[in-house]
Amino acid sequence: MVAVWLVVLVGAGLLVPRFTDSLTGSSLNVTGSESARAEKLMKEEFDSAVTEDVVVVFDSAKRSVGDPAFREVVREGVAELRKQSGVASVEDPYAPGNEAQFAQDDRTALVLAGLTGDERDRQEISPKLQEVLDRAAGSDVDVMLTGSSALNAAVVEQEDKDIARAESIGLPIALIVLLLAFGTLVAAGLPLLLGIAALLTSFGALGALSYLTNFDTFVQAVVTMLGLALGIDYCLFVVTRQREELSARPGRPIAETVGTTMATAGKAVLFSGFTVLVSVAGLLLVRAPVFRSMAFGVMVAVAVMLTVAMTLLPAVLALLGTRINRLVVPGLRRAVEHPDPEHSVWARWTRVVMRRPVIVGGVATLVLVTAAVPVFGLKLGFDVGASAVADAPAGTGYDLVAEKFGPGTATPIQIVVTSPTGAFDDEDLAAIDRLTAAAKDHEQVDGVVSPTDLLKQRTGRGDESALRTALSADKGELGRFVSASGDVGMLTVFAKAAADSPEAIDLVHWIRDAAAPAAVGPDSGLTVETGGLTAQTIDVTAEINRATPWVLTAILGLSFLLLLLAFRSLLLAFSAIAMNVLSVGAAFGLLTWVFQEGAGESLLDFTSGGFIQAYLPLLTFVVIFGLSMDYEVFLISRMKEEWDRTKDNTRAVTVGVVHTAKVITAAAAIMVVVFASFMITRVVEVKQMGFALAVAVLVDATLIRVVLVPAAMRLAGAANWWLPGWLDRALPRVHLTEGPAPAPEAPDGGAPDGAPDGAAGKRTTAAASSSE
Repeated sequence: MVAVWLVVLVGAGLLVPRFTDSLTGSSLNVTGSESARAEKLMKEEFDSAVTEDVVVVFDSAKRSVGDPAFREVVREGVAELRKQSGVASVEDPYAPGNEAQFAQDDRTALVLAGLTGDERDRQEISPKLQEVLDRAAGSDVDVMLTGSSALNAAVVEQEDKDIARAESIGLPIALIVLLLAFGTLVAAGLPLLLGIAALLTSFGALGALSYLTNFDTFVQAVVTMLGLALGIDYCLFVVTRQREELSARPGRPIAETVGTTMATAGKAVLFSGFTVLVSVAGLLLVRAPVFRSMAFGVMVAVAVMLTVAMTLLPAVLALLGTRINRLVVPGLRRAVEHPDPEHSVWARWTRVVMRRPVIVGGVATLVLVTAAVPVFGLKLGFDVGASAVADAPAGTGYDLVAEKFGPGTATPIQIVVTSPTGAFDDEDLAAIDRLTAAAKDHEQVDGVVSPTDLLKQRTGRGDESALRTALSADKGELGRFVSASGDVGMLTVFAKAAADSPEAIDLVHWIRDAAAPAAVGPDSGLTVETGGLTAQTIDVTAEINRATPWVLTAILGLSFLLLLLAFRSLLLAFSAIAMNVLSVGAAFGLLTWVFQEGAGESLLDFTSGGFIQAYLPLLTFVVIFGLSMDYEVFLISRMKEEWDRTKDNTRAVTVGVVHTAKVITAAAAIMVVVFASFMITRVVEVKQMGFALAVAVLVDATLIRVVLVPAAMRLAGAANWWLPGWLDRALPRVHLTEGPAPAPEAPDGGAPDGAPDGAAGKRTTAAASSSE
């Protein structure tokens, strides 16, 4: 098995570059949306097939735009751009009528260029175009390509750097946590090495899939976060149980010990992994590539983690045998050689919870509800990422355009008008003219490029006859804005505000809801589709709002069913869902308070935009819900082992917490470290998600699993384990706790609550004998 995995790892390593090289920036396309229809029309109907307008910024601190040296740099840059594949059109700012492309200070000039292809094509060509422009730049003139695709390409490059830095911080701290948890270098190093192997294999698998589909750059960050955290955690739980088995039954054949470990902790890992898969699969219900890309990426990663835990890990455990306790950390030898969880701090804490469940549980609930309160003010928005790449040419150029021309210049709005009955007639052209005039008169519009304006400039008229004449002749620039058949036209609107601002969003809503219907009229037959980055933001937000109830219903329903199969208890399945919702609510409340309200700006080095990235809450909910279920499964499965032996609820809860609290805490500490290390990134959505996941895991492993869960289960008593007989017979059997396991003494050293002295020992002995 180890030999097979060595071959797999070599193959995966060869495929990793394919994955990283094919990443694209965050796609906001929504299948079937208005903005997607507009982009499709632009790609299919126009001779130039322009699907995005980008801006090339020529700027100089020493020379004016009229300086011969400045003009020469622009001339060379325009000439080189026109030679590049993927560039359909380039406008010379020195051509007559293009005076608006010069800044008022005469130090900056803009060149508008049209790119072809889909999002992946445009983002792949953007860095190459910047290299071409760098060669054209003069000593006193800087040249920068900016726009949606250029910014996305820069964000991908920035995330690569940030992820490498986060890993360099998170992995060493994770090793320290593992050393403190296990006490030996071998036991501590095993989960870390296998976690890295699982991450490498995940990226290799995604590299193979990259030949078939695109992956968002955010997938890389999420898979790295979850891959390391889950890979280490799954191995941590299995290794912990293996060491317990070795300690409880010295001298047993290693194969039997590993078999018992996999029959208990291994099954719990497998089941918890499936709960994560079920949660993440809910994202497939969202009709947006960014969510489906994320779902496929995370599902592949989790499947790889489970495969490593089910195949490679037991093989390595069998090879190591008792050597897993080698290389003891100085000062921890006694804890390694004589583990005593029944007299640990967790045992003392659990006795407190068991004695005062109402007080302890009430305080924890109050804290969680208070933390969740800000979530009711949650606002969604979209940040194009310019601040994260301010030092890159795309970011610098974006800032210059915003400062000297208007923030919306780099990311224009496209309005596509289509006639289903053939070429535009006089009435159709008049409608386009009315739409153009209405857009120009809007206070948030800086300028409009319209096919009717171009037609008038070219022929002096704007009627059907002039259009036929212009289309039959050399169309020039007109071909960018009117299709060859004359039945599709495009207006380019430059907003004064940034594409991700509320003002730009209001402008697109106005175009769609008021300007277009008023100009076109209900009887004209014309259809109007509004596209561009701002329109995509609106459409993806609407899709999230549509899909969220369906995603939540699917996740909660399937999770309830899985938990019901695993624990055969109505109350435990319901309470697990409720606890997870509390945990997610608290995390989202704190996320809103810190990133939307700006409470952590100085500490976390960001500037609040007054909103949370649009696609983040749903994605984060799915991931957090899956991760929270992990700890629930590990905790409750250990409790159920004890309940099946003793039928004593208090003992089952106590033993379950005592024997899992340390490993859950260690696992949570590792996850928090890994997730928190991503808060150092400059990309806002990665920073926000790292924070949300770190807070959620911290809350879940402390207030939920070792406070609220045991308190609630102590109050519920035997009702925790109740299932109607008819339902018990109807449900298929999932033996999550099958297999022999160590039978610990009660943490207080005596019999379980409500049992006579000696009863516990007799029950345990009988159960162990029967199991053997």
